[in-house]
Amino acid sequence: MTIKESAGVEHQTLVKALIDKFVNDGLVIVKAAYEGYDEPYKIERHKPDIIAKDSNTDIIFIGEAKLCDDVTSDRAKEQFEDFSSRVMTEGKCKGAPIPFHIVVPQSCPDDVVLVLAKLRLGDKSNIKVWKHG
Repeated sequence: MTIKESAGVEHQTLVKALIDKFVNDGLVIVKAAYEGYDEPYKIERHKPDIIAKDSNTDIIFIGEAKLCDDVTSDRAKEQFEDFSSRVMTEGKCKGAPIPFHIVVPQSCPDDVVLVLAKLRLGDKSNIKVWKHG
């Protein structure tokens, strides 16, 4: 298996872990970059890995899986900025911040925290970072 193939498998493992967490939390997966789901739509400049919904509140959730070597990339920074700044535009929760969940391997969660802090996103209550593995 090549390094790129291995990275793809690891990324898919993280996506699946976040899908499972969302489902366990009672969310419905609307779109996901995972087998068996329709591909997510673009939000600002990028497509997230997962778009989920809380059926009770209609709040949308955005999920993104990041490998350790991708956490500090310019692309990741753009995604963090774009996905963390969304608010509900309609429904009973109009104006509410959209929860943004980031899943990373167990070995690099501090990297995400540092990047979020540098982007001045570290204190946003709608961002949750999860460790997997």
